[in-house]
Amino acid sequence: MTTRPPNLIDPYQPNSARLHSVFLGGKDHYEPDQALAEKLSSSTIRPAVTESRRFTRRAVEYLSDHHGVSQFVELGCGLPHTPDIHDIAEQHNSTARTLYVDSDTVVAAHGRAMLHEPPTRYFTDTDITDTDTILSDITTVMDMAAPVAVCVSGTAEWSSDAPAVLAALTDRFPAGTWLVLTHVTDEFYPDHIRAAAETLRRAGIPYHPRGRDEITAMLAGYHLLAPGLIAPHRWPPTPSRDDDSDSEIGDGDGIRRLSATAPRHRAAWDLSAYAAIGQRQQ
Repeated sequence: MTTRPPNLIDPYQPNSARLHSVFLGGKDHYEPDQALAEKLSSSTIRPAVTESRRFTRRAVEYLSDHHGVSQFVELGCGLPHTPDIHDIAEQHNSTARTLYVDSDTVVAAHGRAMLHEPPTRYFTDTDITDTDTILSDITTVMDMAAPVAVCVSGTAEWSSDAPAVLAALTDRFPAGTWLVLTHVTDEFYPDHIRAAAETLRRAGIPYHPRGRDEITAMLAGYHLLAPGLIAPHRWPPTPSRDDDSDSEIGDGDGIRRLSATAPRHRAAWDLSAYAAIGQRQQ
């Protein structure tokens, strides 16, 4: 697997991966990351990020259960936060393979630590804009004759090049490849999201919320599973009644609290994010 020379870690400068850790309730962050998260506490960006993560976990469950997918790639994986993609995939198939990709120095240290367990987890610190190397990494560890799902969740917003990067990868993915995509948008609560993006930029963290048309264009070449591009907390539209009896817990207030993978945002409320699962067409 590819590796790059390590960069110095600056504990005084907020960092996108550590900020995500704050949003998700993790512990891998420093005081400046916590302070920046507090500045964003009144914004709708935090629920958008947390519900996007829960959607991604549900997508892995769904693809494992309903489409026999046992190979997952996560681009811009960020710091671990249980359950991670491999946790869910291995619950459904003990030989499931997971490839994590992230160029952040701290993320890379955590990513490599996960490799001490089963030889079915892989990490590369390739920059996601290096599409040639990413494709080489994927084909090195995955069986490309079997289904592969690529997860891009909470990643594209950090890069101005994300649409071009995803298009370059899509053009070279084989037919049948799955894409799990989430993306923060400024179409709902635009003042909140644009103010949050400006706060992040002032902190030295570029952020690029996108509208539905831009996100739809990023999904070109994929057939989307119903209900298509939708707010992440509304996928699937209704919880399955075939689930285990203890998987759905009602709180009497219309808020769904199912598990670590289930939506917790009130279904009737808007959310500043979109999500979709698609399969690469010919």
